[in-house]
Amino acid sequence: METISDVIDKKLSKSLLCFMKLVDPDRRFSFDTPLVGAWNALSLTDQRRLYLYCLYRKWRGEGFYGTPYEIVKNCHPYPTDWNGRPLINRLIKETPMVRAKYDNRYGIYTRDEARVWEMTDIVPLN
Repeated sequence: METISDVIDKKLSKSLLCFMKLVDPDRRFSFDTPLVGAWNALSLTDQRRLYLYCLYRKWRGEGFYGTPYEIVKNCHPYPTDWNGRPLINRLIKETPMVRAKYDNRYGIYTRDEARVWEMTDIVPLN
């Protein structure tokens, strides 16, 4: 259930501003009505999931395809299992990491991913 604070934050577009800075740092796209409407249609949890997914794509050096509106409407974010990925050694030094169960499989995730994706059997690694 969303709190009044959550609704106010969404109306003020604070979370959308953070998302736009991430996916469109050169400000090629504007905050138009369809984008704001699509973003506000997402629950706060879905906004957080999309933001983390895009943030980690950027960390891995992967690009974004489409406009911010298309990303919001069409992206199906999922958590990143960092086990065996090249960035794991850097992440484990800088970011709280956990071993957790997601979709009946164990993996290595950031603590934020484990919280946002409501993972179970969470064991801190650092």
